[in-house]
Amino acid sequence: MANPLQLPGDLVVPGDVRVGGAFAPTLTRSNVLAQGVLQPFTVPMEVFRENGDVAMTPGAGISVGTGTICSGRVSRVGDLYKTEIYIDLTGLNGGGTAGDIIGKTATANCHIGRITAALNGTIVHGRLTCLETPATSDDDVDFYGTADEATGTQDVAISGLTGEVILLNNGNWTGAEATPITLSTLPGVGYLYMVTGTTEGTATYTAGKFLLELWGTRSALDYVAGTYATNAPSLQTPDFGGNSAAVSYYARGEIVLPWEYEAGESVTLRLSAGMITTVADQTATVDIQVYKSDEDATSTGDLCATTASSDNMNNTVFADVDFTITPTTLNPGDLLDVLITVAVDDDGDAGVMKGSIGSVQLLCDVR
Repeated sequence: MANPLQLPGDLVVPGDVRVGGAFAPTLTRSNVLAQGVLQPFTVPMEVFRENGDVAMTPGAGISVGTGTICSGRVSRVGDLYKTEIYIDLTGLNGGGTAGDIIGKTATANCHIGRITAALNGTIVHGRLTCLETPATSDDDVDFYGTADEATGTQDVAISGLTGEVILLNNGNWTGAEATPITLSTLPGVGYLYMVTGTTEGTATYTAGKFLLELWGTRSALDYVAGTYATNAPSLQTPDFGGNSAAVSYYARGEIVLPWEYEAGESVTLRLSAGMITTVADQTATVDIQVYKSDEDATSTGDLCATTASSDNMNNTVFADVDFTITPTTLNPGDLLDVLITVAVDDDGDAGVMKGSIGSVQLLCDVR
């Protein structure tokens, strides 16, 4: 084989070039990608805008009841979230003894929904209305919340779960009690259950309707458009000055990997983050979680490989905060389900104090 020809500079050929032998590039494709710069794709802030009401989903131990209805929603009302869950007990079974979970006979996952800070906010008020008297099984129905597990099984003691607290024990219900009753304890993050209050057997309910209402303070990062020609859209917390404790705010949206993306190669999410007007005297931290859609209404595994540095956005000069995404399973066109969390804490109250995300960029290796 002849010695390779090396040129000291660029080669400019005014006409066609014919190669008589094989052409072997010095760098492989992976070498080229490794040397390349991540290409940025700016994500429209509207991706993270709230879109109407969100459903509350009961567990299979409730939804499979014959004639049972358990339907809920979370809606935005000003700076509050309102959670409403309507329940028709028909087709469910009571517990055999006091404190046993109500649901479909011998079926697990008998919760009526799950409270999360991101969806429901921090619950500050709750009330329950009996719309129809429970019949055939126990009419003493107690309501529990804040349970860690979704797996509670009918006719099994609620005390076997972790973190459960009783929200309301009203004794025997009657449909005449159509006046809402304030919950004695408010639920924290966790699952909600109905429980038999006394020992009246495991008969199947033929009637019994309730409406559970919960009010929570806003936990969303608001999409703020601002004044055209002066402000660009951004995500912002409310003014949290003097909140005296760490509070988290959330924004969720789907980001599509572009068709130019090279499967399995580097992916980074870059947030431009900072404070509006005043910094917090304690902390202001932004973090993200990233799940890939399995395209069957499920997703698995947090792909974000970067642990957020504490106080990484507590500056009035906005700065880039990068999060590396594990790319092993990623392909062009994949949907990334992204949750942004801004946690802020301030003990004073010096003027306007808002955490803000000014932009989100997807950086990735492209073909």
